[in-house]
Amino acid sequence: MNKKKILSLSLSLLLAVTLLSSCAQTSGNDSGGDQDLSSGAQGALAGFPWGVENTAKSINGGVLKYAIDSDAPFQGLLLTEIYEDDLDAQVLSWFVEGFVSYDENFVADQDGAATYTFDKDAKTITLTMREGVKWHDGEPVTLDDMVFGYEILAHPDYQGTRFDDSVRNVIGVDEYHDGTADKISGLALSEDEMTLTISFKEFTPTILIGGFWTSGAPRHYLGDVAVKDLTTSEKVKTNPIGFGPFKVKTIVPGESVEFERFDDYWRGKPKLDGVQVRVINPDLIPQALEAGEIDIASFNTQVYPDYKNPTNYTYIAQLETSFNYTGFDLGTFDTETETNIADPNKKMANLNLRKAIGYAINQTEICQQQYNGLRMLATTAITPRHGGYQNTEIEGYVYDPERSKTLLDEANYKDTDGDGYREDPNGQQLTIYWAFMSGAGAEVMTQYKIQQWKEVGLRVELYNGQLMEFNNFYNALQNDEEGIDMFDGAWQTGFDPDPNVLWGEFTVNNFPHAVTDELRAAMADCASEQSWDETFRTNAYKKWQEEFFNACTAIPTMWRAGLFAVNNRVKNYDMSSVDIDAKLHLIELTANESAVKQ
Repeated sequence: MNKKKILSLSLSLLLAVTLLSSCAQTSGNDSGGDQDLSSGAQGALAGFPWGVENTAKSINGGVLKYAIDSDAPFQGLLLTEIYEDDLDAQVLSWFVEGFVSYDENFVADQDGAATYTFDKDAKTITLTMREGVKWHDGEPVTLDDMVFGYEILAHPDYQGTRFDDSVRNVIGVDEYHDGTADKISGLALSEDEMTLTISFKEFTPTILIGGFWTSGAPRHYLGDVAVKDLTTSEKVKTNPIGFGPFKVKTIVPGESVEFERFDDYWRGKPKLDGVQVRVINPDLIPQALEAGEIDIASFNTQVYPDYKNPTNYTYIAQLETSFNYTGFDLGTFDTETETNIADPNKKMANLNLRKAIGYAINQTEICQQQYNGLRMLATTAITPRHGGYQNTEIEGYVYDPERSKTLLDEANYKDTDGDGYREDPNGQQLTIYWAFMSGAGAEVMTQYKIQQWKEVGLRVELYNGQLMEFNNFYNALQNDEEGIDMFDGAWQTGFDPDPNVLWGEFTVNNFPHAVTDELRAAMADCASEQSWDETFRTNAYKKWQEEFFNACTAIPTMWRAGLFAVNNRVKNYDMSSVDIDAKLHLIELTANESAVKQ
């Protein structure tokens, strides 16, 4: 997965989940996929539809106004191979598509720009490109563009986050990356470039659930840009192209993007004339919605009670494949070997210390009071959207300050000088430096948690004494910035709950940088040949969750329900992923101007 700072791994993996055998719908609505939801998750979604219901007559065209809620600018890495965060992902979703789409059960289907067949025994997938799919500059899209995407990811100069195990699972990728081959042998392209056979080293069920790279880049447009220069190229940052329903017209870097309809979109001419996307501070979203300045925006669940009964917009919601977590600095990422290496001398290396940090926080209180019940205590890193794989026997880090104190006592973290704070086992002052992102409610949240840690005798201070801006926060984690002992981050897990992508030994996404032998073995089972058996696969995921809880390299803290506000003039908009239900071209408006508060 991506550095999705709530991070998506690739655009083709956004909001993807996995094969679930049991089904429970939320609020009586089509949930966009089978869900086996806990009562807490069902409660969080109660009363919210997952899409707007608007039967008013549509106008011809019109321009939709979409807000990205953020107190930071978007980076403008507008290429699926290199983007890093959710802000850019939201921009990309309007003009970029993957080659493969996914059905309501989150399995690759035949509705995308390319269809496919697979041969489990031969460990291959063969893609066939549809005729008539065009890039925004009019050039035909071919599967050579997908090959080009792989070549970017595997290039020795590639510095992004997506050169992971799923990419390296393609035969010949490592040799290309090492410079011992001038092409990727496992990508066999037909002469007309409309058929591509991908050969894998291992072929497990995860392959069909977002387990292989299905995006691409326009070789004819970007082929003359060195891989190392992609992050600064104007062809990426201000003049990107895709083959989605809208094409970029103008970009104000970091602030806004104006899209216009792409008449030659392969699914059919979009209903809207265009879309305006702009970044708006979350604190200003409610007022902007009421004034009709924006049509669609993610809504802050912390202030939702103050705007429960809007007159000019409505709320929609869906349980997200996202979780918040507290992570610990337990090692380093060796860029030479591309391996996470644990360091037993790190400040947070003591298991009891990490567990005590989890039990000291009343996370349920935070979910109820600060997020008004629209977030839930996370017991594992497998979200309720992947409920069939959840280990419900794990209670998670429930609030238990006495257990926290006992764990610290047992590990010889004691207050030896009477100042109310515990020293480390060597009798030295213990100060834990904690990185936390700025944003709505962040100040209240951090002070609350710091006070609760103080109550069990732990001195925790914000890293550099302040909250961190979104981009700076993730840059610090990615670069192993010295001095961060602990951090609160979030992941959007994607279609496939395979833990290797986030917590594996060879992924840069594993910010704690620690993998125990038990975790390594459990993750191997999740992606093994045996996992084609559903019972084995389910048990493997449950075993991994148990080992993850025991190792405590990170503590899942919250699952979340995504809440969106949608203006009354919007029609045919819902919360489903564009990869699962590609309907952006079908969005319509029922009035020339946005409805305003009555």
